Amino acid sequence: MEEVMTMSRRTFLKTSGGAVIAAGIVGAIEPLKAVADPWRPLKNRPAGDKLKGEEAEILRLASLAPSGHNTQPWTVQIVKTGHWVIGTDRGRWLPAVDPHNREVMLSLGAFLENLVIAAGVHGYGVDYRVIAKSGFDRDVIDVRLKKGAGRDFPVSLIEKRRTLRNGMGNGDIRTGDYAILTDGLTATAEYFSRNSSRGRLLAERTIEANRVQAWREPAQQELADWIRWSDADVKKYRNGLTPASMEITGFAGWYVRTFFNRSSVLSKSFRERGVEMVKKQVENCGGWIVLGGDDSVSTLVETGRSFQ
Repeated sequence: MEEVMTMSRRTFLKTSGGAVIAAGIVGAIEPLKAVADPWRPLKNRPAGDKLKGEEAEILRLASLAPSGHNTQPWTVQIVKTGHWVIGTDRGRWLPAVDPHNREVMLSLGAFLENLVIAAGVHGYGVDYRVIAKSGFDRDVIDVRLKKGAGRDFPVSLIEKRRTLRNGMGNGDIRTGDYAILTDGLTATAEYFSRNSSRGRLLAERTIEANRVQAWREPAQQELADWIRWSDADVKKYRNGLTPASMEITGFAGWYVRTFFNRSSVLSKSFRERGVEMVKKQVENCGGWIVLGGDDSVSTLVETGRSFQ
């Protein structure tokens, strides 16, 4: 039996000399060279030497998936060439805001979707099986590559993906656009326009949920743990939320990078400002696309794929 190894996004970025960092609630991407020189390859690669170049690239692209607070909670066990087990890193769970690991499973689904796309570009099909019975299991998805037809997809879109919090249109989503957005989804989907009764209810509940969470101390402490204010922390951790991913730019971006720290997140003004930002977001959007299903691990993984 071959040695089983574990690899995270940070390891892939290091071993590949990656020139991007991932940041944001769902991982906005910005150039690393804006804050530091690119990482140099490690002398002792934990798993890089066990992978073909194209397999390492497939997993690198998979690791650019979104995750709550950009914790990047996935691990990859290299069983043998073309056979991996995708799992979770307990140290990157968010027990205060995600006590049942629903968001962790959704994140693994997004990781899997990127993996399937990237594998197709490199001429591989993917057979996978969800092996976890619970969101707290270490091993979640068994993945095996197989030679198949190539897929034409601009992988640069995976690298450029980001979360937008401002500048969204507030008109209803057109029928044709909705059909494109939901084409091929495995999860059930339903659209509620911003001005519909259910759309207004979703907006009200979203604002209230964020208000409650902002003043729930364990949740705010957890958020503070995952914000990387300084350029030095962005380079050191290569995960979490950054000013750029929160769309704090210009002079304001310089100010928070220079003067903000963990205690800033726990202040009254920071909490109130966060709730106000959520209000603006729900008031300036085209509505809600709700993906439904049960809370089984398999359904959450597939919903994460659909989301991505």
